Amino acid sequence: MLEKQRARKYGKPLITLHMAHYASSLRFRLIVLVLLAVIPAFGVILYSAARHRDLTASQAQRNALAAARAIAAEQERFFENAHQFLVMLSRVPQIRKNNSTSCSKFLAGLLEPLYADLGITDLKGNLLCSALPPKTSLAKLTGPHLSRIKESYDFSVGEIRTDSSSGKTLVHLGFPLQDSPGAVRAVIIAVVDLSWVTRVTAENHLYPGASFTLADSRSNVFLRYPQGRDWIAKPIFAKAPIEEMVSRDTEKTVESPGADGVRRLFAFSQLKSPVGGQSAYAVIDIPAAIAFAEADRILIHNLIILGLLAVLTLVAAWIGADIVVLRRIRDIVAATKQITAGKLSARTHLPYGKTELGQMAHAFDDLAEALEKREAEADVTAKQIHKQRQQQNALYDLNLAITSTLDLASVLTTLLDEISALFPCCAATVSWINKQSGALEVIAQRNLDNTDETQKEVAIEEGLPLVVMKRQSHLAISNAQLDPRTTNPEFFRHHRLFSYLGMPLIAKGEALGVLSFYAKEERGFTAEEMNFLKALVNQAAIAIYNSRLYEQTRNQAVELEKSNKIKDEFLGVMSHELRTPLNIIMNYAEALTMGTFGEISRDQEKGTEKIHSQAGHLLTLINGILEITKIESGTVTVQREPLDLADFMAENRSDYMMPMEKNIILKWEYPSDLPVIISDQMKLKQILTNLINNAIKFTEEGVVNISAQALDHGHALELKVADTGPGISNESLPFVFDKFRQIDSTTTRNHSGAGLGLYIVKTFVELLGGTITVESKLGEGSVFTVRLPVEPATALTQAGHAPMAASQRFLN
Repeated sequence: MLEKQRARKYGKPLITLHMAHYASSLRFRLIVLVLLAVIPAFGVILYSAARHRDLTASQAQRNALAAARAIAAEQERFFENAHQFLVMLSRVPQIRKNNSTSCSKFLAGLLEPLYADLGITDLKGNLLCSALPPKTSLAKLTGPHLSRIKESYDFSVGEIRTDSSSGKTLVHLGFPLQDSPGAVRAVIIAVVDLSWVTRVTAENHLYPGASFTLADSRSNVFLRYPQGRDWIAKPIFAKAPIEEMVSRDTEKTVESPGADGVRRLFAFSQLKSPVGGQSAYAVIDIPAAIAFAEADRILIHNLIILGLLAVLTLVAAWIGADIVVLRRIRDIVAATKQITAGKLSARTHLPYGKTELGQMAHAFDDLAEALEKREAEADVTAKQIHKQRQQQNALYDLNLAITSTLDLASVLTTLLDEISALFPCCAATVSWINKQSGALEVIAQRNLDNTDETQKEVAIEEGLPLVVMKRQSHLAISNAQLDPRTTNPEFFRHHRLFSYLGMPLIAKGEALGVLSFYAKEERGFTAEEMNFLKALVNQAAIAIYNSRLYEQTRNQAVELEKSNKIKDEFLGVMSHELRTPLNIIMNYAEALTMGTFGEISRDQEKGTEKIHSQAGHLLTLINGILEITKIESGTVTVQREPLDLADFMAENRSDYMMPMEKNIILKWEYPSDLPVIISDQMKLKQILTNLINNAIKFTEEGVVNISAQALDHGHALELKVADTGPGISNESLPFVFDKFRQIDSTTTRNHSGAGLGLYIVKTFVELLGGTITVESKLGEGSVFTVRLPVEPATALTQAGHAPMAASQRFLN
């Protein structure tokens, strides 16, 4: 069942797991070692067999070559005897006469097994006489052989052929019959029976299983002995021709498949006399199976003997491993399983001795004994660790709980809840020094009767917590009812409390209060418990301190918010109240200048203009403060309405038509076909006006360039104000938009103002969803660029606002 579960777990067949288990066993490894010891012996046998086979092949090839050489020599001797025989015949009178009858009788008397027929032909190949009757005569000569004899005037060997009637392999030998040197009259022919010659020569030199073959230079077989009719006129090799096998050598040995596909050992020896005008070879071949039969027999015999020895060795290793090794190992494994199951008293019960397995059993039993001892120690340690872990978890939970909130009531509740869970048999109180009265007051309690009497008794009991405060260290009393430092023993008797433990709450080096524990039985606190409670009290002190500090900060924030609100209301009221008399002053100053109350002198006119100018400046400051008040109070809103940008620019331009005290030229650049957009006109005017006023204020002379253009097909507006003033340093650029910030903030600066204009500009630009950038160089001037996303009022433009002429105008 367990093996099936493992098979399902690993997703493998059960047989695979069995094989893997067996392959990893000790028995299998021992058998593998035995096999590894046997494998070299197999290798030696195979190597010896290969060497013996090579020697056998070499010896067989040498024997075959010797036989081929001997047969070729004997056949050459037969040809040479036939040559001498024909020379002798050419001198016999019966032959030289032109009497065919006497010639035939004479030749018939000379027939023997070597010669199948004898005859004479004229130069045209016509038979003149023969040993056999003319109709059955074999002594017929035509073609190339006859031509060679006539041309060479000497002995010649013709083509080899097979007689269809007798089945004999014949060869024609010819010699010229000359009347005088160079005058050939006829040709004497001897038809040699090669079958007989081969049988006679081969029987003396062939050994069992070998064959003799006579072949031409193209590897075609003339004859084969014995039993070689199927080879006649076929290549002796299955693949390579003989001329490639022997190349230029007259003798050679090769191993190659024969015409029948059987691999053979071949030995070649070239005949000295050409046959049919080409080289001829005597070939001895023997099948490789016959040549290597003895070597293969020896190899198989040795392998069988070694295999039997290997099997016997494996059986001995199998049985011996089980008796000598595996049985003891199984005892050790069984003891190991018992220990794994928890039975640490298990032992192997094997004799130790000095053997490896004995030492292993001894070491295992020692290990089991040590584990048994350590288990007892581990039980004690585990209990201690469990207790410490409980304390650590409690400390962590308490720390997490009291740091997750800054509310004092929640912190105290969480603290006492955790203490009550850790010490269910104890009551606890938290006392805190009242900073106003200096008294130590109980601000929280747990596990005490919730009655008025109890509260009164707790408030009265001050002796022990005060002792803790004075000592600024813990105080432990086993029986507080009898301790003289207890100011109210009745409190302990009423609540059936005995032991007392007080620990000071110290944070930031200051004693802030006391955490008191009251046990309902006499008990002492161990050093471990004291360390834990100290850590607990330290965290509790910091948490309570932070809660108090948080409440103080929150109260201060509320008071500060009230102060800011009063300040904003005051500034709003004062700004509104100041604007009314300032407007009256400005109106009267303008009326005086215009002569409404009578003519005034030039000096008086300059004075009234100064009054009007300074009052206007003061009004600008008051308006800026009013805007800042609205921004800070969060009451600024965006009023979106249709706005004709061309009219808007023209209206702003008209505000600056009056001559100025400075030598400054205002240059207005904007196209006449600016679109109608949806935006907040008042805030756009405030943005543009503040930028222009800022440029005029800091430019003593030169040009202030104001430009406007629509971007992104009317979905964006760009306003740009450039001046030729003193410029702004790179160090001051990041602060130009800060509130109440000026480049020159000294009391002796040349330019007045509260530093609110650019702050209001940046605030309004961001309120409209745009951006503002500034580029400046000292001595050259500054460029402020505002880019705002706008919504084209297309419908409104189509209803009746005809655009102005599409031309660029520059107004001064």
